Amino acid sequence: MTASRGALRLADGLSLIAARLSEVGIVAMTMLLTYEVVARYVFRAPTHWTSDVATTVMIWLTFLAMGYCLRDGHMIRITAVIGQLPPAGRKAAEALSLVAILGFSIFVLWVATGSMLDSIAFGRRQPSMLRMPTWIAELPIILGFAILALQALAELIRLPGRPAPDFASSAEQELSHNAPGEAGR
Repeated sequence: MTASRGALRLADGLSLIAARLSEVGIVAMTMLLTYEVVARYVFRAPTHWTSDVATTVMIWLTFLAMGYCLRDGHMIRITAVIGQLPPAGRKAAEALSLVAILGFSIFVLWVATGSMLDSIAFGRRQPSMLRMPTWIAELPIILGFAILALQALAELIRLPGRPAPDFASSAEQELSHNAPGEAGR
């Protein structure tokens, strides 16, 4: 049991580290774009590189945050039907979703890894001013989906020991807690 706990902590830890890197990426992207605006409109000296770098940073931060979003329940869900199911049905729907995420992540890993290896082998470059190697923008897809796959597997392992998921939005949950006659509870 200790090995499985270690594996679950590893998945959670990787998701958290990737999320923190995404947060740093948001700050970096904001600074880059602010620099570009000041350079262009204040000093009348636009750069030729900030757009390419900011776009690449955005790709990195988007894909790296996926595992953390799954771990903390921030993925988009369509719950009109499954939210009405009994607890066993909601657990089954959650398990099916996690298996689908895991399967899709493995598929993307396979395709994206092949694409990135081809980019490296053929020396592909982005058709932009900087002509950055394409693999720089392809690597976060691989890392992000690897972390997402690990996190989906971790959540699937945890699912039997957890209560059935509640698919109400935070706003709906707040409304039910503040309903008339329930204020004293």
